[in-house]
Amino acid sequence: MTSKEFDKCVNTSRKSVGSEYGWKKSGYVSYKIVNGYFFYLLHLVNASIDLCVKPFYADDLWCDIFQIPEAKKPISLRGNGAFALPGESIASYDTFPGNSKAYSESIIGDIWESVFNEIESDIRNFISKNPSADLYMPPSTNARGDISLSYLVALLHNNKVSEVINLVNMARQEGQCSGMVKVKLFEDEEKDGYSFILDYANSLS
Repeated sequence: MTSKEFDKCVNTSRKSVGSEYGWKKSGYVSYKIVNGYFFYLLHLVNASIDLCVKPFYADDLWCDIFQIPEAKKPISLRGNGAFALPGESIASYDTFPGNSKAYSESIIGDIWESVFNEIESDIRNFISKNPSADLYMPPSTNARGDISLSYLVALLHNNKVSEVINLVNMARQEGQCSGMVKVKLFEDEEKDGYSFILDYANSLS
């Protein structure tokens, strides 16, 4: 098959096989909600697919804090939306490395069956270790080593307001970056994610 036919077959098969396991597909993202968690798959390149997770409440609370209630829907945007909180990466799976001509339609289907079986096993293992989405704490820092917005939101969800205020103040003193900025329409003023978190936390304290 041609490269274009291969890409179409991979995506069609991911949707078909994934639906058998309860996954919904939107572009390069597949997602499902299990035990209060939002699990999502990012298939950015044919060679691999990544499994990530975050509590389902996280983006709803973040949209309230960041004052963007319209971003709560559609649900698929929690996986790849511009204002979506990043989830914790659980695992990466090999899918279709190498030459696309090495894969037939049946082989592609078999590979997705194997991958989704492995994904489901990893989800069960994750939930067994983290049974409560409300109490789950994501990594405290992001890829840059700065305090993670996802972590701060989880702390707020668990009423740890003073800890959030202290962490944000520390992050500011150290020149850390939240990774999220909002610019007011028709104005030059920028407000970063830490500022929104701090305002929200102060309103609760």
